[in-house]
Amino acid sequence: MVTAKPKGKHTYADYAAAPDGEWWELIDGVLYKMTAGASARHQEVSENLGGLFSDHIRPRRMGRIYRPRFDLILPGETAVEPDLMYISASRLDIITQRGCEGPPDLVVEILSPSNPRHDLETKRELYARHGIPEYWVLDPYQETVRALTEPVIRNGAGEYTAEALHRPGDMIVTAYIPGLTIAVADIFADL
Repeated sequence: MVTAKPKGKHTYADYAAAPDGEWWELIDGVLYKMTAGASARHQEVSENLGGLFSDHIRPRRMGRIYRPRFDLILPGETAVEPDLMYISASRLDIITQRGCEGPPDLVVEILSPSNPRHDLETKRELYARHGIPEYWVLDPYQETVRALTEPVIRNGAGEYTAEALHRPGDMIVTAYIPGLTIAVADIFADL
């Protein structure tokens, strides 16, 4: 379950000072305590997708993939840990010792039953507002991939203007990783 710490404007220093064993995200100066540990299904889907990305990206030296515990640090006192980030080789200068300090080319979140609104609403708006060109939301229980593209800002809030829902039987591609085509069934395949 995601809960917001209700008072005060927090900073990256507050976020970085969290005790070991606690997982927080900082969004627009608000600290959100995250549930510890992911389900087995979440881990399986993460491993499947990470492997599919790596098998294509690494041999071609197209960029890098990062997964938790690696921070995505954005302006406005924001630090989150997406389930997967892809940064193209031409943009690797946004990688620092602290984490990824700027919008990656692609971000992936895997829904948990305890916090779907955090990924579907809060992070969706955040990622669009910061110009992350593509955001995938994986639902490991419905076995769907929601691909969001074309971020814009309207009335001060970020939103994605293009959305496609992919199911097993579909193939998914991204303009940000040339040549990569993934069978959605492979993302959700059992080992």
